[in-house]
Amino acid sequence: MRNFLLEELSDALDDRSGQYRYFFLISSGRVEPYAADDPAAASAHARADAAQIHPISHADAHRLILDFIETLADGELADRLRSVASGSGTHGRFLQVLGAYPRARRSWLSFRQRRLAALALDWLRDNGVELGNLGLDRPPRPEEEAVGLSFDESIEPRLARVRERALALAGRVSNRNTAEAPVLEEMRRSLRLDEVFHSNALRGNRLTREQTAELLRASATVGGLTLREHLEAVNLNRALEHAELLAESAAPITERAIRELHARLFAGIDDETAGVYRRTDARVVGRDYLPPESALVPALVRECAEWLDETDADPVAKAAAVQAKILNIAPFWDGNGRVGRALTNMVLHASGYPPAIVRVEDQKRYASAMRQADEGNMTELLVLTTERVEDALARFESIGG
Repeated sequence: MRNFLLEELSDALDDRSGQYRYFFLISSGRVEPYAADDPAAASAHARADAAQIHPISHADAHRLILDFIETLADGELADRLRSVASGSGTHGRFLQVLGAYPRARRSWLSFRQRRLAALALDWLRDNGVELGNLGLDRPPRPEEEAVGLSFDESIEPRLARVRERALALAGRVSNRNTAEAPVLEEMRRSLRLDEVFHSNALRGNRLTREQTAELLRASATVGGLTLREHLEAVNLNRALEHAELLAESAAPITERAIRELHARLFAGIDDETAGVYRRTDARVVGRDYLPPESALVPALVRECAEWLDETDADPVAKAAAVQAKILNIAPFWDGNGRVGRALTNMVLHASGYPPAIVRVEDQKRYASAMRQADEGNMTELLVLTTERVEDALARFESIGG
């Protein structure tokens, strides 16, 4: 299960580039990186509650690769990997070979994560850090294992009640011969409009809900706003329509489907980056978090898609978790939030749930929830997602009431 501290510590132990110096602050339980030439590193080194984190040796990193090779049942692949592991530039060539074997690549990512996490735990123990104070002494519940993130156990009864309400709604919607069918359809259109408006407003789009409605209905443009702002509304609506069709097809959500969502969002806005993964590394604006290096993005998105296909998690927990995972990977230069929110509602729609529409007035709460999810705890995000599903359910339930 994901733990932000173990990931930070694992990354520090695995960084042999020499570009950064890392310190673990015992008082805060956080890892702090400093550029190698940053004078502030000397101050950190002098702190009584700081311990410098020295990376594992190249020999130990190489041993990690060799140990993984020994776990492979495919003898031919194991021989190929042993061959590249014996020469120079081992890591790059090793990953290049694995790129042609999706399951083996996924196994390597999991194997590496587990081994580095074990090394991180050993490092904490060796430095006298109390694991219980960091929440590292509690085994995850099955429900947490299913999503790969922690969340408060008290939420589970609420999720069960939402499942019952969603099941009842699915029965009403499937009975299209009732007199209320047109009203139900109109409610779905209203929710779609809300989704387009709020998702774009969260990233700064200035179109009002009424202007968004008129633009989608009659292609009416608004003076004083940019062409991009108009295209963002049109493109998001089209992307959500496409996502809904995919959800209704019962086909698994693939890496290609995720890139296609992004491509539809940025068509005519930035065709060069539409559906294209970021190629450089950068911090996420508004979050004290450094996403994975760009070279790992394709494999991580594929791993996320495979998890979506295999997990038996509660639909709302799964929907919240996929958003956290995508925003954590930050696979694209822009639009990660809208892609993540679209995937959340795609997962919900596939399970017969109405959408969870994060509203523009939720912005501060939403940002706080995403920061917690970056650290491996999705409690706040799951509560917000659950509340918004409940809001949508209540709107449907009011029909004919």
